[in-house]
Amino acid sequence: VLGKLHPLTFKHEIWTGFELSILQIINGLVMSIVVGMVIIGGISRIGDVTGFLAPFMALIYITAASLIIILNIDKIGQSFSTIISMAFNPPATVAGTGGGILMTMLWGIKRGLYSNEAGQGSAAIAHSTAKTNYPIREGTVAMLGPYIDTIIICTMTGLVIISTGAWKHTEFYVKITSSSVNEAALALQDGIYKGNQLFNSSLLTSHAFKIGLSPIFSFGDKIVTISVLLFAISTAIAWSFYGNRSAVYLFGEKAIKPYLWVYVLFVFIGGIAELEAIWAFGDAALGIMTFPNLISIVLLTGALKTMSKEYFSVEHVPYKK
Repeated sequence: VLGKLHPLTFKHEIWTGFELSILQIINGLVMSIVVGMVIIGGISRIGDVTGFLAPFMALIYITAASLIIILNIDKIGQSFSTIISMAFNPPATVAGTGGGILMTMLWGIKRGLYSNEAGQGSAAIAHSTAKTNYPIREGTVAMLGPYIDTIIICTMTGLVIISTGAWKHTEFYVKITSSSVNEAALALQDGIYKGNQLFNSSLLTSHAFKIGLSPIFSFGDKIVTISVLLFAISTAIAWSFYGNRSAVYLFGEKAIKPYLWVYVLFVFIGGIAELEAIWAFGDAALGIMTFPNLISIVLLTGALKTMSKEYFSVEHVPYKK
């Protein structure tokens, strides 16, 4: 249940660095009210809202990113080269080669888990509600999620940031003076500033979109603002259902109302708390949730193997709605 509260990080990301002239406390209140109104309506309302927001959000973001990639098509090859080079041959300032690769893997694993939910057991809760005679078919569909999220969307984001040059604008550089592995992790997280805000995460992405779409229009950064907003709302709503089912399994139907109130409270906290503390809580919650689930997956491999052989050994009629 604790792990199901981790989406509070997204609520903080909505306004961090964006000049929307709205206080964080108002952000927290608005988000908690919106999420509360939806999740109290039950699974059907949750499905309706997320079913609309997710495709709409993805369409906006992918279309904008595709335009930027097309406009910078001559730099895409070099961008891929930079990604691979920086992953396996990091700058000497980042704790040396070994430490740099370690930090790259660490942040990749943490943010990858956070992004695609692979191995956490969370998405399985949603897919288990599907009406199907073949669990293997539903599982195959579920595997598309991490692929679309990580391989397609995250790769496009990386190409946008690198091809536009947003990642190396010298006016935002902070000199790194220590090569300690521990301090390098802090430098990687906090190493780029804009005013008194961290210039990374959604800030860096919005800056890249603003640069990349500047030949077409001047509000490219607002696309990221809208995408993050929709992503935060849809994620908070979807994860409330995951926690709902977990609470019912542990404590029975009587736990639903208390859980929903606690969840809405955490949505509010996510809008006003310090970003570093939120990320630390989210990473810890994911670890608590993922480790036992991976053990369960290993123990269930025998059943999975049997069901897979049974499913793929016969010819199936194409799915019709």
